[in-house]
Amino acid sequence: MFNNISYVRSVTHFFTVIVATLLFLSGCQSTSNQRLSSVKTVGPSLQGPSSASLIGTKEALYPYDGKVFLDVAIPVFDPGFPLDKQGQIDDKEIVEQGIWPQVRRLEANRFAIETKKALAKTKAFGAVSVTPDASSSADLFVIGRINHSDAEIVHIGVRVIDASNHIWGEEVFEHQVAEGFYRDALRQNDDPYGPIFTQIANYVFRLMIKRSDDEKAQIQKIADIRYAAMYSPEKYASYLQQDRKQQFSLTGLPADNDPMLKRIDQVKAKDEQFVDGLQTNYDAFYAQTQDAYRTYQREALPIAVEIRHKKAERAKAQAWAAIGIIGGVLLSKNSDSTAGNIGAAVATAIGVYNLADAVQQNKAIGAQREMLEEQGQNLDIKVTPQVVEFNAQTIELSGTAKEQYSQLRQKLYEIHKLEATPDTNL
Repeated sequence: MFNNISYVRSVTHFFTVIVATLLFLSGCQSTSNQRLSSVKTVGPSLQGPSSASLIGTKEALYPYDGKVFLDVAIPVFDPGFPLDKQGQIDDKEIVEQGIWPQVRRLEANRFAIETKKALAKTKAFGAVSVTPDASSSADLFVIGRINHSDAEIVHIGVRVIDASNHIWGEEVFEHQVAEGFYRDALRQNDDPYGPIFTQIANYVFRLMIKRSDDEKAQIQKIADIRYAAMYSPEKYASYLQQDRKQQFSLTGLPADNDPMLKRIDQVKAKDEQFVDGLQTNYDAFYAQTQDAYRTYQREALPIAVEIRHKKAERAKAQAWAAIGIIGGVLLSKNSDSTAGNIGAAVATAIGVYNLADAVQQNKAIGAQREMLEEQGQNLDIKVTPQVVEFNAQTIELSGTAKEQYSQLRQKLYEIHKLEATPDTNL
């Protein structure tokens, strides 16, 4: 009898310690220290009036004294859809991760545009353009992938690659929108995701200033020869050497007055003109979807926050369930007494109750996800058909921006071949 009482007491003490620990951990909350105002000097300045700025709008400085300005291409971001073994979109995972494809595709375009805007603010690069994919001609590419985006938390993976296929760096960026972001009326027009694009721009800028002007000039030359080799590989591919990592280096350069190179330069100018025109389309798309997307972000934020809280509650319920079940098993194995059996039954009952609660939390998460996805049903992308004139020929383009760019290049290639070999029928 004494042994049973002692055993029950030890088990009770075990659960008391566990419960006290969990309560302590759940009750711990970080509190911010009280701080004084940042103002240390008062009164008029002897240097004259200073321009006032809003609190929290400090702009980053990008000192750049280089003489070479690299052109940057930012392909539309990879929307980050989960794929199955066949490389197709995994519809089950799409639902599980709470992804609404239309919203994510829209974000893939908008995030590339936002990155372009942030990078342009550095004033340390040449042309900064959003492109349909990574096949365009540029000196530097910023490749982005959306790993997560739910109106509260956004994860973006970024890879920076130059025209020689040398990877400058890879980084994953994260930003969490504060629950009270929209309470400040002065920030109603601000992008809640804005800080992450500034982080990306800062990252690319830091990578760029590590390169010398000679390195950057070499990258520009490689970009030019690679473009020429795309149209006339038989003539210009020999100027390029590619290693095992598929990185390019130059073995030489054609003469400055090379007539074929001048002809390709004209094609390249039309290519660049098309990409420049696409910027107007991307900007129009951005403006067209602005109100709808901002409304989506504002209304989806509290839902995303609620989902996160539900997940935390579910994790806590599952932890309690595990403790109850493990405790029940230990009691049943280590005691044949009536007290032990009662303790085992009570502990296991606690476990089953909390597992049921965890299932209920899963259902609640599902309901919240459905609400979140409904916000994006009416968002879609529209691309306007275009007509391009080149060497007295009309090129009609239709479809998505990527399809139009592919059509243009094919037509330019056909025109170039026809002019280079006039006796050949294409």
